Amino acid sequence: MRIAIVAQGAMGAGTGAALSRRGAQVITSLAGRSGASAARAKAAGMLAVEDAEMAGADMILSIVPPGEALAFARRMAPHIKAAPRKPMFADCNAVSPATALQIGAVISAAGAVFADAGIIGGPPREGAAGPVFYACGEGAARLAALNGFGLDARVMEAPAGAASALKMAYGGITKGCTAIGSAMMLAAMRAGAGEALRDELADSQPLLTPWLERQVPGMFSKAHRWVAEMREVAEFAGGDAEAAALYEAIADLYGRIAADEAGPRAEIGALQDFLARKPAPPPRVLGYKEMLARANAAVTTLTPQQAIALHGDDDVVFVDLRDPREQQLKGKMPGAFHCPRGMLEFWIDPQSPYAKPVFQQNKRFVFFCAGGWRSALAAQTAGQMGLARAAHAGGGFKGWKEAGGPAEPSPAKQGG
Repeated sequence: MRIAIVAQGAMGAGTGAALSRRGAQVITSLAGRSGASAARAKAAGMLAVEDAEMAGADMILSIVPPGEALAFARRMAPHIKAAPRKPMFADCNAVSPATALQIGAVISAAGAVFADAGIIGGPPREGAAGPVFYACGEGAARLAALNGFGLDARVMEAPAGAASALKMAYGGITKGCTAIGSAMMLAAMRAGAGEALRDELADSQPLLTPWLERQVPGMFSKAHRWVAEMREVAEFAGGDAEAAALYEAIADLYGRIAADEAGPRAEIGALQDFLARKPAPPPRVLGYKEMLARANAAVTTLTPQQAIALHGDDDVVFVDLRDPREQQLKGKMPGAFHCPRGMLEFWIDPQSPYAKPVFQQNKRFVFFCAGGWRSALAAQTAGQMGLARAAHAGGGFKGWKEAGGPAEPSPAKQGG
């Protein structure tokens, strides 16, 4: 099979190389093309010929920038008309259905069969899944022959224009999201919120963040080609005035980024800085064991014997953190002030409506609980709230009694 492909960009050259590897003869035109295009064509196994010879191919795949699609069809029309054997002409460009139908009219008038096609995905690469060529219209079935050469061509049961509509909608979503992401990154950077936005995206949008990290840098070198595509999307959405205006604005944004890419690279540099910054790691979750270890390292821990020696000292207030049921079951310390652990912060703070006078005294507070866990955390909190001499009794009330500290039964057990 002899297949003509114009032009020799990443997609055109990639498609040409894939077809050449599977035995197709791939021809192209280098008229008006750069040296880089010629090099890509040679590397892809594409043979340079004149336009008249391309018109005699089995099929012509038009893979050009959207703004050149109609012009290329008009350029090929007289050669196709003069060719004794007509090719199938597939417009594979990111153009609106209206533009695709214009191209189809030009090609049909020249006597060739037309297929409306849309390519979704990146250029074909050896060893990797390639793009999908969606096709509809009269010549779609003939385009399906590409499946025999390792490409993925899918025929849509729809009239010409549907494949272009699919491409417009898909590109409008993906390239539109890339534009919105870029615009908001730049806005956040200008307002001094870039780092915070980067961290928040990583934290709350874990699927969106890596997508932007791939899409935005890959857009810089393509922005100049996406301008025309977004204007085609605007035309596609023309029945919705607000949507059309949105994509016209996106086209302008890509035009600005394209100019920046070719010039000062100020905005591109800002976007690169935004994406290069590694988000702050999420705060580490502490378990109770580490919290207890930190509390014990920060507060004074009294042995049961040291606590017993302080009992009865007018300068010392023992604070029992246990709940009433624990007191009823295990007994009480004579003279201890009872403060449920859940009320501690509210009873200590003098600004709290629940503040207790006992905590407003300049005394030494010794906290205790059943075994020394709650009291360690409570002593740490009390110190942070201004009780500078806060301590806790290691071993808790159990250790206190085992060391011979005084204890009394709860009222419920008296006389039992």
